[in-house]
Amino acid sequence: MKWNRNLPIGTRDKLFKEAASAYDMEHQVNRSFHERGYQRIETPVIEFDDVFSAIDDMNLYRFFDTKGRLTVLRPDMTSPIGRVISTTGVTPPLKLCYSGKVFRANEELAGERNEMTQAGIEIIGFASIKAEIECITSAIAVLRELGMTDFQIEIGHAAIYQAVIQSLALQDNDEEIFRQALQNKSLFGIRSFVASHPSAMDAFILALPRLFGSVDTIGEARALTDNRLILEALTQMETIVQVVNAPEHLSVDIGLVQELHYYTGAIFRGYADMSAVHFLSGGRYDSLLAQFGEENWPAVGLALNLDEIVSLKRRTLKKQEHIAKTFIHYSLETTQLAEEVLAKTPNSSLSFFDELSESVAYAKKWQYHKLIDVSGNELREIDPEKEVLS
Repeated sequence: MKWNRNLPIGTRDKLFKEAASAYDMEHQVNRSFHERGYQRIETPVIEFDDVFSAIDDMNLYRFFDTKGRLTVLRPDMTSPIGRVISTTGVTPPLKLCYSGKVFRANEELAGERNEMTQAGIEIIGFASIKAEIECITSAIAVLRELGMTDFQIEIGHAAIYQAVIQSLALQDNDEEIFRQALQNKSLFGIRSFVASHPSAMDAFILALPRLFGSVDTIGEARALTDNRLILEALTQMETIVQVVNAPEHLSVDIGLVQELHYYTGAIFRGYADMSAVHFLSGGRYDSLLAQFGEENWPAVGLALNLDEIVSLKRRTLKKQEHIAKTFIHYSLETTQLAEEVLAKTPNSSLSFFDELSESVAYAKKWQYHKLIDVSGNELREIDPEKEVLS
């Protein structure tokens, strides 16, 4: 029987250094969140379809279980955490952290990953803007710990987009046209939309594609509208930027469109110069938990795409100095001696080859700095690059 050796679209293998980097990064991020007082939570990769009823704008991997019930590979971590709170009796306020795989069935030629490793935090039960500030401060802290310096976090607000939609009373198709034009920052698309949907908000809507950048952009936006909801949203954005006080990493985007419909307040995304997609997202979602039959707990979340950050670091960070590694060749009779050398030698590993020539060839292939031969009567150091193989 011939079997398919290809991977499903949007998935990939990680090998050796990349796999080790991804593993180390996940643990480092989790340690960072734990040190800030977050408690870890883990949820199953498979959930029932109902858990993600709030995510009607995302392609899901759906399949039936043996009893004919519709299940889903989780596309995000926020909805499962809402399910946990509604079923386990855990009561907010809570500060939670997580990491794990999420799955999204993107279009075949979209160039996006369908399997991602995500890590993040959920702050549940806190209505204060301090929760948004904590999310962004935590993000900046962990990214700096990971050695990243050239990232930017854009601050927006879901209420701005929602206020425009409500004031224009748009139908589904019209809203999608507007959403796409705004996401693409298309001046032509926005002008065409305003021409076909004139309103008292024309000046504000026409300016949206260019209202991004420094905090001064907020003042420009204020001058273009008297909508109370938008003005309140602008004030919240301004407060966040001023309190976090990291101008080298923060900017605002008045026309930022929320990625998921359940966001209700401040939203944010993280980018870097060498990345074509955002690697950080989050925001306030004060109505999601009510869909699980819970109280309408206020909540803010932050998610990091660790796979994208690993790739970004590999592309942008300076090449680290080569770590000197040592390979230890030994015989069965000198196993204990080999273990002693292993314990005393940093970045060393044992060879399981019987012939010295095989150990030398392996050490050369995998760029070991030194080979120590303890198979004979005396310890010998060998440079794999200079050793002549017999």
